[in-house]
Amino acid sequence: MRTSALRDPLLAAAFLLAACSGGPSRVDVDPPSLRFGVRGQIAKVHATPRDRGGHPVPVNVCAWTSSDEKVATVKGFNDAEITAVGPGSATVRCKIGDAGAEVAVLVRVVSRVTVKPESVDLKVTDEPVPTPLAYEAFDDAGGPVSGRHALSRCADENVCRGDSVGQLWGVGAGDTTALVEVEGARSAPIKVHVVDARSADAKPKKVTGNPMEAYEKEYQRRQKEAAKQAAGKK
Repeated sequence: MRTSALRDPLLAAAFLLAACSGGPSRVDVDPPSLRFGVRGQIAKVHATPRDRGGHPVPVNVCAWTSSDEKVATVKGFNDAEITAVGPGSATVRCKIGDAGAEVAVLVRVVSRVTVKPESVDLKVTDEPVPTPLAYEAFDDAGGPVSGRHALSRCADENVCRGDSVGQLWGVGAGDTTALVEVEGARSAPIKVHVVDARSADAKPKKVTGNPMEAYEKEYQRRQKEAAKQAAGKK
């Protein structure tokens, strides 16, 4: 996406003044390269025009362009924002007269998710217990990706249910399929077999609501507490 500073009268005047003064000798950009791992991720980049003596000349304003807007777009002036759009590489350029600079952009997104084993046996017990799934995520270049948020889902939620941390919970006896999703990429369906292993006293009680609600609330509470502690150490 090309952003034109000439639409703003003040910036147009800045361009005119820069042209009269001969324009900058070079432009420095910080950072000179960016790597994204998620579509929609945004990073800021700063351009510093400099004269022949190396002194900043902020009156000069960048006109930005992207070599591939399917990979990354850019908007702004000397302080700009670059947004990851899709997998691939692109060059984002700042141009001021005859001077310019480039930011190399690499975008890698999750494109494949695998789950092992390909079938899972679950039990409905008196106290709901989750079964973690062993999953792996890979980017569009085939490289492993770690630390990403995973969602699990069951095709028949009367048999099992997924959660927001990649686990399965038995709900009722039967067979169904489940999958794991990481940032829009989904695994192949895995077979799920559930048996009712509750005690005689518990079996008459139908499993209702969300059996993992309490677990997820506790998980979120711990995540928030860990974030607070980490912020306090800074």
